[in-house]
Amino acid sequence: MEKLETIFYTTIIGIIVVFGAGMYLTGSASHAPAQNATSSANSYNITLVITTNNYFTSANHNQPAYFVLENGQLTSSAQIYLPSNMLIHLTIVNYDSGPGNVPSTYANVMGTTNGTEFIMNDSAVNITSNSEGQWVSTVPSANLAHTFTVPGMNLNILVPSQSITEATFHTGNSGVFQWQCQVDCGTGPSGWGGAMATPGWMMGEVVVQ
Repeated sequence: MEKLETIFYTTIIGIIVVFGAGMYLTGSASHAPAQNATSSANSYNITLVITTNNYFTSANHNQPAYFVLENGQLTSSAQIYLPSNMLIHLTIVNYDSGPGNVPSTYANVMGTTNGTEFIMNDSAVNITSNSEGQWVSTVPSANLAHTFTVPGMNLNILVPSQSITEATFHTGNSGVFQWQCQVDCGTGPSGWGGAMATPGWMMGEVVVQ
C-alpha cells in the first residue's frame, strides 16, 4: 500500500512540478529585476515535498514530514544539499492541510529574491491554473501549515495549507546550516515534539558545498 501511495505521489508531483516551473518562470520574468536574471548554468533547482500520515512511532504516528524529490523518488530531508554561491529555484509541494501556530516573526518571507514567493493553488494542490497563483511577502498565520526556515541563511519561506510554493534565493559560501519548520506541527503539549524535533521530518541540515 505504501509503495502504491509513493508511486501516486511522485507521479502527481512530476506533473505539477513540470507545469509549475513553466508558470513560475513566466511570473518571475515580469516580477524580478532584470539584473537578477541568470542562465540555467548558474542556477540550481530543488523540490521539497511535504506528505502527511507518515508513521513515526507506535505512540506518535501520522506525523507530517519534508522529503527531497530526487529522480522521481522521495528521499530524506535530514540533509539537504545545495551548491554554494548559486541562485536556487526552490519548489515546495505541500499535501498537508495544517494549520498550526507560528511566531509572528516567521509569518513573513525572508531571504528570497525581492522578499517574495509565488504561491499556487493554496488549498487545492492538484489544480494548476495561472489564476490560482500570486506573489506574496506575507501569509496570515492561520493559513500556514509549515515554514522552511534556515536562520543561518536568513531564509524563511512560507508554506500555506495544501499548496505549491516557489521561491528563489542565493546561497553564499560553503557551510552547514540548521533548517526548521516554525509551525508547531509536532506532538506534545507545545506541539514541538515528535516530527518537530527529528531530523528528516520537520528539521535537519542544509549543506552548502
